[in-house]
Parts: sequence; C-alpha cells; structure tokens
Amino acid sequence: MSRSRHRLAMLFASVLLCVAAALMPGRAHAQTCTATVSSISFGTISPINRAAVNGSGTINVTCYWTVVSLAPTALVCLNLNAAQPRVLTQAGGTATLQYDLYSDQAHSISWGSTAAATTPISVTLQQPLLGTSATVSIPYYGQIAANQATVPTANNADTTYSHAFSGGETSLLYGYYLLGILGPPGCSSLTTSGGSLPFTSTANVTNNCNISASNIVFPAAGVLSSALSATGTITAQCTNGDAFKISLNGGASNQVNARTMVLSGGNATVGYQIYSDAQHTTLWGDGTNGTSAVYGTGSGNTASFTMYGVVPAQNTPQPGNYTDSVTATISF
Repeated sequence: MSRSRHRLAMLFASVLLCVAAALMPGRAHAQTCTATVSSISFGTISPINRAAVNGSGTINVTCYWTVVSLAPTALVCLNLNAAQPRVLTQAGGTATLQYDLYSDQAHSISWGSTAAATTPISVTLQQPLLGTSATVSIPYYGQIAANQATVPTANNADTTYSHAFSGGETSLLYGYYLLGILGPPGCSSLTTSGGSLPFTSTANVTNNCNISASNIVFPAAGVLSSALSATGTITAQCTNGDAFKISLNGGASNQVNARTMVLSGGNATVGYQIYSDAQHTTLWGDGTNGTSAVYGTGSGNTASFTMYGVVPAQNTPQPGNYTDSVTATISF
C-alpha cells in the first residue's frame, strides 16, 4: 500500500515538471528597445537660388518583451545632442551649410534632447497580444536654411557637404511601464540607454549661374558723321568659387567682329560694335575673329558687367529704327 502511494507521487511530480517545461519559451529576449536611423540626403542644391531645401528620413524602432510582462508599454526617446545651429561641412574643407532636423513636417519642432532641455523624438509601443516584439517606423524631416547664396563649391566642381552623427551626438533612452493612474513617464525620467544612433546628413552643392541683360539704346541721330556711344549691363550671379565665361554672339549679321543693326521692315543696315572696356579696345564676342569673352569667378552674389556700344561714323542710311538681337551666353 505504501509503495503504491509513492509511485503515484512520483508520477504526479513528473507531470508537473513536463508542464512547466512546456510553458517556458525556447528563446527569450530581454526587455530592450533598439532603433536605426536612415541617412538623409537633400540631393543637389544651388545656393544662388536662395530657397530652402527639404528632405526626410525614417527611424525604425523595435522593442522586445518577455512572454509574460507586467509592463506591456514601452516609451522610447531618441535624443539628438548635436549642438545648434547644425551645419553640413564641405568635404575636405571648412565651409559650412546651415540646416536642421525636425520631428514635424512643418519644420517647427527641432529634433532635440532631454540633456539640452529641448524636445527629443519619442514613440510609444505596445506589446502585441501574440508575440514578444513590436516595430514602428516614424519619419523625421530636414531643411537647409534659405538665403545662403555664398556657400562655395571647391575646385570648380560639385561639392559634397555632410554631417556624420556619431558618438555622443545621439542617444536612445527607453523604459517599460504599466499604464495606471499616474499616467506614462516622460522622456526626462528615463535612464535605460539603448546606445547611439549613427546616421549621416548630406547635400551636393552644384555650380550654377543666372544671367540677365539690359538693352543698349543709342541716341537718335540725323546723320552718322561722328560716333555714337551707349552702354548696357549684363548681370550675372554664379556659385561662390565657380569660374564662368560670358560670350556675346554676332547677332543678325552672325559676325562678332562686324555687327549690324537692321532697319525695321527694311534691308538697310547700320554697323556697330560692343566692347568690354570703356576705352573701346577689346571687342566683346566669343573668342573668335579677334574678339574676347569676359571671364570671372562667382561669389554667390550678383555682379554687373558693362557693355560699351559704339556706332562708328559711316554713311547715313535711310531714316527709321534700327535694331539687332544679341544673345549673351554664360558658361561655367
């Protein structure tokens, strides 16, 4: 009788042990949270346009729970500790391009950190009913500030500007909790670190130029027994450090060294010329037939170049309005 009861007790213990083993998960994660941040590229920008340039990136956050957790909610706070104003730096140089990163698409809330008493990006995750992990993707936004026309390129070529976030410039803090009457914790109360969040911001600054011109209007004359003079202006704006060339074509005559104005509605012509200097010694053309183009290097600001027009003394043709259309071309 005693031996039978002993066997029953042993059998019961074995059943309990098997059930306990079946309840244990094969692989269990500690309760941790991690995050990865995609790099943000602003693409190719032209500083002389003076416009703000926007970009965006993505943050993927994952939190893990044990199978049975008394704290099914996780708060994750992503801190950007890099000092402000934030800048992209020229590759191999010291020039900078000012920008910032934001948590909202309106660019009104700068991505900050609890250490600086500014606002980090935060997200709350819930443990799923079936599973031990949850992942969310959240966007972040960047904007290169407007009105930075003098940002330079290097070696007369498109130039990369970047900022690699590493080390103490970023940090992740997280905490698990059970919702109750006290409500969720705030980012400033979290102490568990998930490490840093390395990523890179980049922009490609390109060479670019804008050009405009005013007309050369000669005074009216009854006879062309003496030279007439007038000036016009070409205005150019090129990226800081960008070498450029401004050429003038031959107009209606297609001859840069023998330009002519043509009578409106007729065939009569008046010869004239355009010079790049006030002394009228350098013909402004395209570099052919004894002419020269005008060269310069951009500063990012506008620059003005005077066209000196001359109608030399010549036989006076029939009266009327004489015009020519000259094309100015900027090469860079």
